[in-house]
Amino acid sequence: MTKDEMDKVATFAASRGKLISLAYRMLGSRAEAEDVVQDAWLRWHLADASTVRTPAAWLTTITVRLAIDRLRHLRMERQSRAAGWLPEPWLDGIAPSAEDEALRASAMSYGLLLLLERLTPDERAAFVLHEAFDCGYADIAQMIGKSVANCRQIVHRAKTRLRREGDGHRTGDRSKPAVDPSAHAQVVERLRAAIEAQDRAQLLRLFTEDAVVLSDAEEVGTGAAIASARWVDPVSSSVHAAEAVTINGAASVALLSADGAIAGLVDVVCAHDGRIARLHVVTSVGHLRAVNDAWGARAVACLLKRIARTEPVTC
Repeated sequence: MTKDEMDKVATFAASRGKLISLAYRMLGSRAEAEDVVQDAWLRWHLADASTVRTPAAWLTTITVRLAIDRLRHLRMERQSRAAGWLPEPWLDGIAPSAEDEALRASAMSYGLLLLLERLTPDERAAFVLHEAFDCGYADIAQMIGKSVANCRQIVHRAKTRLRREGDGHRTGDRSKPAVDPSAHAQVVERLRAAIEAQDRAQLLRLFTEDAVVLSDAEEVGTGAAIASARWVDPVSSSVHAAEAVTINGAASVALLSADGAIAGLVDVVCAHDGRIARLHVVTSVGHLRAVNDAWGARAVACLLKRIARTEPVTC
């Protein structure tokens, strides 16, 4: 490998965490984000680096444009599905990678990530760049090929739509969550305990009267009784254990099967009265594959082997 090639690899590696985080926010899928960033790497590998004044900005621009193109295709595919579609959760690790660190630095709640699906690709790109990555309108304009004034209007329009279609709290204000994080964690723990104990009465008490359960396996269910009967009862009866986890920076619940695999991830949105206003339930095998590879029973078994042996173990 030549020095120029090594410099290219090092430059890309330094930006990869941010690029993955950006693409994930744009696409709502870790697998799609990794594909887009891989495409960006191929373009960077073939580019004449001597003509690129700011490699990090060049890579960000390419990633944004690739993500916009990919999102336009994915929107049609997702809308055609009979069952619902939910973003892929990002399960936080104990020892975060560069990608996890970048994701936390540009944190958006899972609920907001779901609302972003309602924006056009250009709106989503401009909103994510401005709100999550603190990009100025001039930089956004260059990345998405719009005028500065147009980008300013796009972000304003996106904020208005999200606020109007959101769940009652200031969607665009990252500094003011709907419920205090510690209170949210307490509600999540009560949900986890009730699911594990299969305590239907307690589960019903946790929901607001107009609670909504949104799953990638079925359509929306509204109302505390419906939420319990259509989702909580069947799921809790088949769950071997429920564990507290952190998804996209917020306390959530992982549902475990008898063999220790993660069978579902539950994101919780709380109302101001401390009850559950909305659940996002992800059970898609595709969405859970990366999570299980990192945190499921097989991953834990591999980790224990590595700890027990001095030599590396290939799992």
